[in-house]
Amino acid sequence: MNVKITPQTLKGVINAPPSKSFAHRLLISAFLSGKKVSVLGLGTSSDVITTLNALKGLGAVVTEIDGGVTIERKNLPSEKVVLNMNDSGSSLRFLMPVVSALGLNVEFIGTERLLNRPISELVTSLNEHGAKIEGHTVNGKIEGGVYKINGGVSSQYITGLMLALSVLGGEIIIEGELVSKPYIDITLSVLKDFGVSVIESENRYIIKKGYNLTKTEFFVEGDWSGASFMLVAGALGGPVTVKGLNARSVQGDSEIIDIIKKVGGKATINGSEITVEKDKLNGIEVNIENIPDLSQIIAVLLAFAKGTSKITGVSRLKGKESDRISAIVDMLNGSGVKCEYINNQITISGGVPTSFKADGNSDHRTVMSNAILASYAQGGSEITGAQAHVKSYPEFFNDFMALGGEYVDI
Repeated sequence: MNVKITPQTLKGVINAPPSKSFAHRLLISAFLSGKKVSVLGLGTSSDVITTLNALKGLGAVVTEIDGGVTIERKNLPSEKVVLNMNDSGSSLRFLMPVVSALGLNVEFIGTERLLNRPISELVTSLNEHGAKIEGHTVNGKIEGGVYKINGGVSSQYITGLMLALSVLGGEIIIEGELVSKPYIDITLSVLKDFGVSVIESENRYIIKKGYNLTKTEFFVEGDWSGASFMLVAGALGGPVTVKGLNARSVQGDSEIIDIIKKVGGKATINGSEITVEKDKLNGIEVNIENIPDLSQIIAVLLAFAKGTSKITGVSRLKGKESDRISAIVDMLNGSGVKCEYINNQITISGGVPTSFKADGNSDHRTVMSNAILASYAQGGSEITGAQAHVKSYPEFFNDFMALGGEYVDI
């Protein structure tokens, strides 16, 4: 899917997409609970569908219902199974520990980019506790106990271990600084809702074995990560209202509202509705170490801000679906806005972006960020590989048009 976008001020009202971060965790927890659980408001992002299909491969009985699915674990596979993770790092890193806890033999396959993303520290930790993992093939069975893991590589490792230890019981000790803590908070929130006891202290989580459900129906809350693209579109023009967001969510990406206000945009909260509109925008400094998924759309916002801005804490962006540091630098420089990466920070000299041609590079957030940039850049712009948006936000271009965006396939 290649598109040409004609500049238009985006304004109007849309509903937030469902949070794939919550959806992954709800589905896996439902499977592990052993109960028949309904997960509603699931959406159709390709990453979430990857997790759902993987659970089917592990013996889950999944039934589609209005607005979601019911899921119940039945017979676990007795033979080796192959699970396709496509390009979903969350699915892979969550399920490797889970299948190890269940003692299953699973070969994980996926895109070349996914299979080259780091997992070595997670594999080492699992192998030290009884797993027999070679490459992306998992065998053996881990036991409960004390798991030590570096907190500076990926919070997904820790979430995967938490999900595994909800079955076994055990303790996780975080070594070094914990990055992306808000994603751990999402995991803790879901486990709490499923009746799993977790005792949290500094750099340590004690997880008691077993699920004690008091309800069997769960709803996926709105996704602040996906909503951020349209909220920034509002800050560059607007007004844009996004409905269905939890203003008190544990999602770290809700910080986008504070960032928009800090740069000079107007943002108001009315219950679950967030409205953003343009005002005078000035350069700021933003640390994205705990909110890496906002990095690209923040860069778009800062491209229109007067003066110099800095995005710090960006080193881990190289290991995402693409090298997002290069994606940001190429995106902005390609549109005539000076942008450079030096010493773990990206510096942006705000200006007047002009028409550009960009490669989506198989990265959903690159595609969506480029689309918002193109809507406010001078002249028509082109994006190749725009189909990557389905990874997290399949309805993106429908919502884009609902706000007055214009694009054509080329």
